[in-house]
Amino acid sequence: MTAPTAANRSTAPGSIEFELTDFEDARLALEELPEGVDKVPKLALDYWAQRRRKPLPTDRALQGRTIEWLLKLPASLQPRELCERFPRAANAIAAAWHDGGERVAALDGLLSDRNGTRRGFPPEVKSELQALRYALDDPSATGLDRI
Repeated sequence: MTAPTAANRSTAPGSIEFELTDFEDARLALEELPEGVDKVPKLALDYWAQRRRKPLPTDRALQGRTIEWLLKLPASLQPRELCERFPRAANAIAAAWHDGGERVAALDGLLSDRNGTRRGFPPEVKSELQALRYALDDPSATGLDRI
């Protein structure tokens, strides 16, 4: 039996054309960078650290409005580990809490890694953030509609 070629291969409607190759050729093709990729400037290792706001003394402690926000939350949703270990993040959520869109954006921003370099939160803190975020999807069921 002969290998199919462009001349003797019949194509059915909706079929995908492909080129037969061996594994070594395929492996070599994957090792080569697409044209122009090597010319894209690389970010310095401390690129994001240079752009982050410099820490303030108040970042190390909960602000008054954050404490008020925390006490208004239902006990099951109070992010105690977050407040203890990452007061700056807790202060940011509390500051955004007055606006529905901002609070969702603040939580989503803390839970996602847009630039691929975050270490992420410890599991217990992440689960507190996720619980808050999921509670926003149905505030009446979780008591968030009363604050």
